Amino acid sequence: MTRSERSYKAKVLIYLLILCVLMLCVIGITAYNAKIQYDINSMNTQISETQREIQNLQVQIKTAANITNLESRALALGLTYPEYDQIVYLDWQTGEGIEDFAIALRESAYH
Repeated sequence: MTRSERSYKAKVLIYLLILCVLMLCVIGITAYNAKIQYDINSMNTQISETQREIQNLQVQIKTAANITNLESRALALGLTYPEYDQIVYLDWQTGEGIEDFAIALRESAYH
C-alpha cells in the first residue's frame, strides 16, 4: 500500500468514527428527550389527580359549610336560637350600639 492509500483509509476511518460518535450522541439525546417527555406526562397525570382531589375537597367544604348542615350540627351540640330579649342590633353605619353590644354580651354571659 502506498502512503496516499493509507492516508485515505485513515481519513475514512476517522470520518466513520466521527459519524458513529455523532450517531451515538443523537441516540443519547433522543433517549434523554423520551425520558423527559415521560417525566412530563407523569407530572401532568399527578397534576390532574391533584386537581380532582382539590375539586372533591371543595365540594366537601361547600357541603359541610351548608347552612342546613351547620344548623343541624349546632342543634345537635345543644345550641338554640336566641330569645327576642337576647338579640342585640348594631348600627354599622354610625357605629352606635357597639358599646351596648359589649354590655349586653357581658350581662348575658354572667346571667
